[in-house]
Amino acid sequence: MAKEFIFGNAKVIVNSPLADMTKEERKEFFRTEWDKGNPVLREIAQAAHDCLRSQVTAKLEKYS
Repeated sequence: MAKEFIFGNAKVIVNSPLADMTKEERKEFFRTEWDKGNPVLREIAQAAHDCLRSQVTAKLEKYS
């Protein structure tokens, strides 16, 4: 159930059933949870959206 990743000098260990799923299984899991209105998944999506929006805004301000 755990999967290890190395990023530079950091080791990341993911303890989640998602780590053992195939790409298609994960895709179906997220689609099902999104359709059920999973509030945690929606908050994560909103946070990612907000982060991307702030990065685009910062780049636009830099070049204007």
